[in-house]
Amino acid sequence: MKRGNKILSIILIPVMVLQSCIVSAPKYTHVEQVMELKTGMTLDSVNSKLGVKPYDIHVYDSTGYRSYIYKYRTTDRKTIPFRLKETNGKEKIGKYMDLVAYFDSTDVAYRFESRSTDSQVTQKKFNVNTIVTIVTVIVPALLVYLGIQKTTK
Repeated sequence: MKRGNKILSIILIPVMVLQSCIVSAPKYTHVEQVMELKTGMTLDSVNSKLGVKPYDIHVYDSTGYRSYIYKYRTTDRKTIPFRLKETNGKEKIGKYMDLVAYFDSTDVAYRFESRSTDSQVTQKKFNVNTIVTIVTVIVPALLVYLGIQKTTK
């Protein structure tokens, strides 16, 4: 039983630390793939060109016309403010955007529309509350437990 508690303690601490490293974000494509789209493409060819399936259905009417929402990310740049010029800086991934693709009843695209979205990356790199709990409660308790176990042997 004592060995089982020790193994449980060894497993519990890393799990509690790693729980705060979870990222939640939609699947997306990039501006370069969006720029390659053309009216007249089929739904399957749009999906393969973008590399992702639709994120959501925007409109689906009784005549068979429908529109799907795809997510993509813009390209931004990082640079030092006093060196800001039109094209300098390092490229970085920018904000999320919605691409609405409109299809007719034969699954042929006749219009593409881009708009801003409310999607964002929810990321917790370090949860301060979890780290404080580990340091102030679990680590001392674990040390006391291991000290008691060592003195009883």
